[in-house]
Amino acid sequence: MKITENMEIIKKSNDDSFIVLKYGVKTDTIEKSHPAYRAYAAVYNTVRNTFSTERAGVVDEMIANNRYPLVFGAAETMAEAVKDAVTETTPSAKKEVLVTGISQMMNFFSEFSFVPSFRFTNTFAFMAMKGVKAAREYVSNYFALMDSCYVNEVKQKIKSAEFSTIVNNIKQYGNPDTHINTRFKIYFGSAGTGKTTLAQAEADNRCIVCNSSMLPSDLMEDFLFKDGNPDFNPSLLWDCMEQGKTIVLDEVNLLPFDSLRFLQGIVDGKTEFYYKNRPVHIKDGFQIIGTMNLSLGGMTYGLPEPLVDRCSETKEFVLSAEQLAKAILRADGE
Repeated sequence: MKITENMEIIKKSNDDSFIVLKYGVKTDTIEKSHPAYRAYAAVYNTVRNTFSTERAGVVDEMIANNRYPLVFGAAETMAEAVKDAVTETTPSAKKEVLVTGISQMMNFFSEFSFVPSFRFTNTFAFMAMKGVKAAREYVSNYFALMDSCYVNEVKQKIKSAEFSTIVNNIKQYGNPDTHINTRFKIYFGSAGTGKTTLAQAEADNRCIVCNSSMLPSDLMEDFLFKDGNPDFNPSLLWDCMEQGKTIVLDEVNLLPFDSLRFLQGIVDGKTEFYYKNRPVHIKDGFQIIGTMNLSLGGMTYGLPEPLVDRCSETKEFVLSAEQLAKAILRADGE
């Protein structure tokens, strides 16, 4: 049996006892006893479990390292056969690899008393599409922001080959069909790192500075005097929801628990809710960028896990030596 350009390796049995090859409308079965079985299986597994855009490189690597060429004849013949014969992974096979990756992810986090949620998994998949580095950053920041006692252990474990395998398995499916988290981002880091400056630029300078005494009513209403009597008008946050705009909540982690729970309810995807019997409409495009110093005065002020779970993006800001040097360098650079 010889690989030809119109051949497809369409199936490998679950018990590894045979492989089914297809030539146009004809199919042939290669039993495990066949001398070429191991090579066919190796090619099938390698290509099937490799992200489509990387397949040609994987095949080239197999040839360069003299893996399995003798079974098929010349190395050039094998390269052409594999590149032309193996089709895109079928939807069912993609789903199988995806489910395997998610199962691996669940086992990966089990020692940290963490069960990946629906939102976490969705955002993780988007990060996986950007690469292992982006997935590591997302996971590391996730545990840091909720002040997990396992944050250091997680940072070490996500450097492993096991984590890379999980990311590669999940990203083979492609981007998720829907993006669940779209309304909340967190920029965190020490004072002077530029996080609030960047956030305000994205929000056209719409910003509310938070503190530990701000209740949900303080976030939703502005206190005014009208005709000599106290009156409450919709706040900047309220206006941004109605107009579908971005707003910065500076030092968001200093808000009391009730206010953080309130934010959790408005960044979860709903399009309308009632506040003091008045309807509030949340238009597409509305987004909150929370900026914060995670640690203040030797204490860490983390966020509740359900709120971290709703983040579409988390970014830590750290000053580099070049940035710090600007505090000393003269304006003319001398």
